[in-house]
Amino acid sequence: MPSRARLSGLILALTVAALLGACAPEEITPPAVTSTAVVAEHRNVVPTPPADPMPETVWPLTGLDARNATLADLERVAIGVKVENGFQARPQSGLEYADIVFEEYINDSSVRLLAVFHSYYPEEVGPVRSARNMDPNMIGSFNTALVASGCNFAVQYVFQRVEQYLFMEDAKHSGVTKGYIWYSEGFFRVSPKTSMHSLRVDISPLAETAVVKGALPASPQFDYAYPAETATAALEGTPVGTIDIRFSASGHPHWVWDADGGLWQRFERDDPHLTKEGNQIAAANVLVLRAKVVYSNGKNPESVVIVSSAPGFIASGGKVTPIFWSKADRTDTFHLTTLDGEPVLLAPGKTWIEVVPLSGARDKAVIKFDDVVQ
Repeated sequence: MPSRARLSGLILALTVAALLGACAPEEITPPAVTSTAVVAEHRNVVPTPPADPMPETVWPLTGLDARNATLADLERVAIGVKVENGFQARPQSGLEYADIVFEEYINDSSVRLLAVFHSYYPEEVGPVRSARNMDPNMIGSFNTALVASGCNFAVQYVFQRVEQYLFMEDAKHSGVTKGYIWYSEGFFRVSPKTSMHSLRVDISPLAETAVVKGALPASPQFDYAYPAETATAALEGTPVGTIDIRFSASGHPHWVWDADGGLWQRFERDDPHLTKEGNQIAAANVLVLRAKVVYSNGKNPESVVIVSSAPGFIASGGKVTPIFWSKADRTDTFHLTTLDGEPVLLAPGKTWIEVVPLSGARDKAVIKFDDVVQ
């Protein structure tokens, strides 16, 4: 048996050990934690949608920006003027201000223009020449009047029969001021042109008379692309630098693409087609339509522009593409589609319409793009 002294020592040792254990710091094991790194969210900056490139207000016959035009300007009538285009008639007056111009074969290999004015009324347009049988088909969709120096009784009958307004300078002297044939203030003569090429017209007085007679505000004739680079020919066409059209021995317009100006520049053969003010004729669009020429009373040709089995062409933005076209009747607009049947969009701006004889003319007409015959 251990002695009391040894027992006391053992108890003391155990007590000290217990006290030391109680004073030792507690070991703490942190709980297992699963953490996921938070990745900063990345958002692509969404660009602000571009403004609609189509102007809020446009001129109906050109599709150009008309924000500075008044409502009265936009709702005024268009006026068509028959303009001579023989070499003796050039330079013409006011032709550069026309919104739409038809070039048509008339007779004896001659070519004449029908210029339609709306966005600007020049004070002098001419030389003004006589009307022809085909003109009601050309001007009919504009719901307005044609201005001419005169016409024979057979042509007068056509205008009366189809109820197309015609203002003639000759009517003042011949007394033909009835039905749809009228005279209006605005005609005047200039010199030193010959009497055949001296007649000019101020558009504004004729427009006022046309309204009194019942002419209606101008309405759009074509559909336009915004921006111009999305026009049908510019998107789908074949690049070309020149357009040559031979109507006849006396009609040979030539167009050259001006990339800097973004327009087709017009020439008569090799000479720039300049107006009296020294401006070269130019257009955003050159529309080439082929029409059969038939003869009334054996001698008066009439370009039938109601329907054609032959494709036409539209040139915009330095390119050209074939199209189909139709016109249901003389008061209908031209309906243009691609060969796939899609609607054709023109570039905003002036348009020249070359109504080229498909058959029936004295000379065979020729159309060339970059010297390639179509």
